[in-house]
Order: sequence, then structure tokens, then C-alpha cells
Amino acid sequence: MKKTQADILKQEINDFRSILTEKITNCNQVFLISHNIPDFDSIASLGAASLICKKHKKASYIIINDDYKDLSEEVIDMIEKVKEKFIVITLDDYKQTRTDNDLLITVDVNQGFRTALDGKYKLFKDIIIIDHHNESDSTIKTKNKLIPKTVSSCSEIMYFLLNQYKIKSSDPRYYTFLLAGIYVDNDQGKNIKLQSTYDAASGLSKKGADQSEVERLFSLDYASDRRSQNLLDVALPVNINVMVSVSSDVCSEEEISRASDYALNYKCDASIVAAKLEDGTFKVSARSKGHISVANIMSALCENGGGDMFKAACKYKFVDDNISDLDKANILKEEIIKVLSYGKLNKN
Repeated sequence: MKKTQADILKQEINDFRSILTEKITNCNQVFLISHNIPDFDSIASLGAASLICKKHKKASYIIINDDYKDLSEEVIDMIEKVKEKFIVITLDDYKQTRTDNDLLITVDVNQGFRTALDGKYKLFKDIIIIDHHNESDSTIKTKNKLIPKTVSSCSEIMYFLLNQYKIKSSDPRYYTFLLAGIYVDNDQGKNIKLQSTYDAASGLSKKGADQSEVERLFSLDYASDRRSQNLLDVALPVNINVMVSVSSDVCSEEEISRASDYALNYKCDASIVAAKLEDGTFKVSARSKGHISVANIMSALCENGGGDMFKAACKYKFVDDNISDLDKANILKEEIIKVLSYGKLNKN
């Protein structure tokens, strides 16, 4: 009988489990980290990884070095709940805690510059990557990687890992977190395409994940949602099949990402939305229905660009700060159009 996508994924995760077990068992302690400005998927995955370390009676420390003012209230709330059960530390705390035989596990990220530990990876004896984004030249150097080709979120991977380790949480909130993590990468559960994602979401619900709490986490602040909608007001089709919006307005990363999700509701194959962040850089968020690889577009636009076929992003920084924000937005839009015109859209 031919194996399904879900069967192949579960087997890949099961095959990697022995490596994960060995590395956790043979280290002094485990440090866990995800990408800067974490979301539901990354926080939920960090919590699940901590449960795996606890199963092996190994001390684990979650590194979150972000300023809370950069995070949404819902993400902050999730972090505070994770703190009730696990140790969450800053980068300064890590410097005081590290030893010569530490294991680093990165979840929901594989590009080195996207974590608070950028430039410090050689301090670890071993590194494990668990992620669902495409690799690139910026991927952290390690042979211990679990990056399946067909999976929608890191929370989905962590759900199957918890099952394979036969780990059960007495607190159903952690199943709720994982379900929220899956939903954040699947248009709030409205755009699930893979059988494994259905299996994970269904399994989490049966274990006690609170659907109403997940919906609350995704409820929108009116003013924030209007900023996302304003980005769509200036969106225009480029090459017919890609909606592009570039604004000089200051928005949060979450608002820009939300706008790119919204834009896929139009008759297009992909969307690219960019706006200015508080630090002066421009965040570019891209989404695709699957006919166009937005990861290739983002990597062609910026050195730090990355993601997968359906979801990708980058940050665009201007060397000359004397340019007005409006001119910067126009220049960035021209650069995006150039990339779209180079025939790189479907390149795998």
C-alpha cells in the first residue's frame, strides 16, 4: 500500500527521534530558542520541546530575549503561561548559565540571524534544528536537522513528537497552544491542505485543546486590524497574478503578515505586503496559494529572506537614511516588481 503524506511525515519524525533522545541524554542541559518576535507557533513549540526535555529528566531553559513592547498581548499572555511551568530566560541569563556541554534546540527557525543567539552557535557542543521552513545559506550549521518537506507548522511536528514519546500533559492549555500554533500557519484553520495537519488538529482537540480559547487568541484589535486593511487599500496586481502593497506607514510585523494573508482572498496566486517597522526597516511578508514559491521571491529580494512555498518574509534595510519614507516605499516596490519580472517565481 502506498504511504500517505501523513504516514511519510510521521515516519520521518520517528526516525529522527533517536537522534533527539541521544543528544538530550548526553548533554548537561538544554537551551531552547526560536525566532525573534515569536508567534503562537514558536511559543507552543518551545513549550512542547521543554516537555520532551522533562521526559528525559534534563534541565531546559527557554531563551526569549524580545522586548515585550514588540509583541502582541496574546503572545505575551502565552509566554506568561509557559513561564508557570518552564524556565524562561534572557540572553544575559544564558551567559551566566551555560556550560561546555550544552545542547541547543532551535524550533520554528533554521536561519541563524533570526535568533538572539546569532554569532554564538559555536558555543554549543551540539545543535538540533526542528523546523518547517526551507533551508538557505543562512541555515545554522549542524547535521542534526528535522526539517520535513511537507508540513505546515512546527507545532504540527511537535505534536507528533509528543505522541511518539507518549508524553501527556495534565494541563490542556499546552494542547490549546499547539492548536493555535497550527492555526497561525494555516489561516486560522481555514486553509488546511495536508492530511497530517488535519490529523494533528483533530488529535489536539481530542486531547482537550480549547477551540474557543484559540478563537480568542486570534480575535483582532480594531485599530490594529484597520492598519492591516489600510495596507490592502493600496494593493495592486503585478504581472496579473501577484498582489503587491508597499506602504511607508508604520505597522507591526503581525499587521503586515495579516494583510498578506487577507490579500490571498483576491483573485491572485500570491501576495506581497510591505510596510515600515518602528526601527526604520521595512518588513516584507509574502503568501502564496501554491502555484508560486514566495520563498524564492523573498530570497531574491533580500539576503535575509526565507520561508517556504506558501509563506515567506524578509526585512529590507536602506543604507541611506536621508531618503524619505515615501521614497523608500517607492524604491522597495520597484525592487519587488523587478524580482517578479526576472522569471524567478516558479524556480524551485
